[in-house]
Amino acid sequence: MAGYSHSQCINADNLNTNSVTHLNALANWSPAPNADHYIIHYRELGAINWSNLANIGANDSTRNIPGLDPSTSYEWQIKTYCDTSNQPNSGWSYSDTFTTIAFVAAPFNPIITKTLGTLECDVKTNLYINISQAANEPDIGTGTIVSDGGYFDISSINSGDSVGYTTMTTATQNITALLEAGIILGQNYAIINSYDSTGSLIGFFTIENDNSGIRIQVPGSPNDGNNYTSGYVSELYFTELFVTPQNAGPLSFFTDISSELNDQIYATDSVQIWCGATGMIELSGPKSIIAVSDLIGRKNRSRANTIQLIKLSDGTIKKRIIMKK
Repeated sequence: MAGYSHSQCINADNLNTNSVTHLNALANWSPAPNADHYIIHYRELGAINWSNLANIGANDSTRNIPGLDPSTSYEWQIKTYCDTSNQPNSGWSYSDTFTTIAFVAAPFNPIITKTLGTLECDVKTNLYINISQAANEPDIGTGTIVSDGGYFDISSINSGDSVGYTTMTTATQNITALLEAGIILGQNYAIINSYDSTGSLIGFFTIENDNSGIRIQVPGSPNDGNNYTSGYVSELYFTELFVTPQNAGPLSFFTDISSELNDQIYATDSVQIWCGATGMIELSGPKSIIAVSDLIGRKNRSRANTIQLIKLSDGTIKKRIIMKK
């Protein structure tokens, strides 16, 4: 593009903004003729400094503007470069402005499912726990899962032994980590460490044998710098560590979880333990949620201080209580 002057490098036009949320906005423009690449800068209205979005290709006509604050007005401009030297350029365009929407939190309503590898009595088996949250729910702070039967065979493991794995999925990352036994105190208490693919310790929690069953410390939501999640799924797989109760009958799990904003949720669900070869039930995979309703059958009702009924794919129904402090 030798010989281009400043005035010959024509800028992009028809600036507009859409898909505005409380965190992001989508900048749009009509491409400039003879463009090599673009740069965008943006700022809060009235601010002095700009933030830049660079390395925008000549054929691009949209770019997400990230990391915004709710209920805030911004402006953005674009500059066209007509070759790789950045010398022939159009100068900055006029500003397009937009205002982010207010942030509306979702109710604290984490869904927790527990699945056993087998429902036969007195058998060492796998235990699978799934915790999921919708976008904009308050982050999980602390919590426990307690059973009224069965136990962890902690006496069979040593510090450093692998006891399973975990996956954590958010809007921005997907992490798979190994679960290894850390500090073990007798037959009834162990710290479980999580190690990522580089061998770095990324978290830990405790498992215990209580008076009549097990107790698991629920890991909190990943640290994201605020009190709300962008969507979160945590899966824990304990490999042949849980021993089912010796006798047939219901095995219940009780969940008590608090958010970082002091919301609280209680949930109870049960499975039926069988003894004898004819009563053995093998589960091929985790249960899925079919429907959520209130006590009179209205679907997808999620309010504080109410009871929810959750129907699972295996036909069982779980009762969940949502409380707001």
